[in-house]
Amino acid sequence: MNKKEAKAKVKDLLSSGVPRSEVFAQLSGQGVKDRLLARLIATTADPYLCDIHDRKVNAVITLMFIQAALALLLGFIIGSTIGPNARWVVGGLGALIPLLFAWGFYNHLADAYNAYIVLSMGSAANQVEGLISGSVMMFVGSAIGIGMFAYILYVRQKLFPDLAFFTPRKVKGRYVFSN
Repeated sequence: MNKKEAKAKVKDLLSSGVPRSEVFAQLSGQGVKDRLLARLIATTADPYLCDIHDRKVNAVITLMFIQAALALLLGFIIGSTIGPNARWVVGGLGALIPLLFAWGFYNHLADAYNAYIVLSMGSAANQVEGLISGSVMMFVGSAIGIGMFAYILYVRQKLFPDLAFFTPRKVKGRYVFSN
């Protein structure tokens, strides 16, 4: 069985109500490495959890749309100093990234959450520096950035409880699943 077939089988079994640990036991040893199989299971969104945490996901999507609008405005202002067409290019590219994240969050993709977390961690030093800089604008911007990071990490943990940080949860050398 290849990765594509394993992904389809995992999705079918999980949607039919088979517990995650049982899906792992059924598909383990059928040509796909256990690590990959555990990752496929852990990153597949549970429809029940998606329904329970729907408001949290909608809040994250709304924040991404607000961030896209601000990026479009800021890109438009910065681009207008470069040239007449640059304002549309810079603004559009600035707004595209938050919109792609919003699409990933809407479709309950664990990798979208992971990508946002990695990108936020890359700017963590700047965020902390902004908190202690003394400038009110930097403090507010950094507080919002850190708050977004924490909230998105929280929502990801609620939707994908089987992910430790970026990998499937493992206890004493064995993969462990929530249900």
